[in-house]
Amino acid sequence: MKATGIVRRMDDLGRVVIPKEIRRTMKIGEGTPLEIFIDKDGGIIFRKYSPVGEMSESAQRMSECVSAMCGAGVAVSDRDRIVAAAGIPKKELVDKPVSKQLEELMRKKKPFISSGEDTVLAADGGLRTADAAFPILSQGDICGMFMLIKGENSRPGEPEDSLRLAKLAASFLGRETVQ
Repeated sequence: MKATGIVRRMDDLGRVVIPKEIRRTMKIGEGTPLEIFIDKDGGIIFRKYSPVGEMSESAQRMSECVSAMCGAGVAVSDRDRIVAAAGIPKKELVDKPVSKQLEELMRKKKPFISSGEDTVLAADGGLRTADAAFPILSQGDICGMFMLIKGENSRPGEPEDSLRLAKLAASFLGRETVQ
């Protein structure tokens, strides 16, 4: 654990203000869910909570199924990083931070479908782009994106079916995070 040298007092309602520098560095915005842990030495640890990250195994299985059905690469992200990928080499995307373009789509809670000219990078500093990206919503809050990734093994077919499958997967993962 890294010491910051910052000391804060708790108010009478039990609130502690996290300094702006730490919030900016850790990308903690207003409404960002935080998990609270107590370590064996009695220390209190705050960690960003990711409902999609908690169910990365389910996200991986879902991405494998959708990839097999549409023949396209698939990736699933939480708000900060890619948590699952299928149909493409995992090392290219998994555990990489999401791109600024994807962050903006998540902020707006908007789906993205490429018209061929416009693209959205999946991971920051990566080369893979998304043909489509659908928000994973849990009780109206964005918790990630489900993406169809452009790849060399993408086979032509009914793009409408692939889009429906991706939208269905995003909806399913959103409902799974509630339970």
